[in-house]
Amino acid sequence: MNGRFANSKNPFYVRTFDELENHLSHFVAPLHNHKTSKQNEEVIKRLGIILKSGDYDLAKKKLKQVGLGRKKRNYNVLKPDGQSPTVMTIADDYIHYSNPRALTVREMARLQSFDDSFVFQGKRSTGGNKRKMEVPQYTLVGNAVPPLMARAVALEILKYIQ
Repeated sequence: MNGRFANSKNPFYVRTFDELENHLSHFVAPLHNHKTSKQNEEVIKRLGIILKSGDYDLAKKKLKQVGLGRKKRNYNVLKPDGQSPTVMTIADDYIHYSNPRALTVREMARLQSFDDSFVFQGKRSTGGNKRKMEVPQYTLVGNAVPPLMARAVALEILKYIQ
């Protein structure tokens, strides 16, 4: 994350303004929504080959040679010092920049500029017909307006209102 969160404080929860002013009463919260998916060996090998090549299109030939080719349209290998692609709702479209795995909900939320104190509720992911009735965490993050962008837009609007 290029050190963007290096100086951030642990998230904390308070119930009243008195608790907010009394620093001793802060309850330090754990980091939520940061559970990695369980992936089988075949998926780990596939993601490892793509990660090593740095690009899915470049890796397709090697994947086919070793019997791990797929008809999946896209994988995005993240770069630690580069710009993130647009965050979508499907976690396995992205490969962590240093580990052959999909991103966690928290990692995707950070790319969207959500503070670590924001907790996403519900199931992490859902498939098939359940998506019609459930909104999983990955979908909540992928469909969200990035908070920093919303703030910037709001500040510009406020300039003209005041």
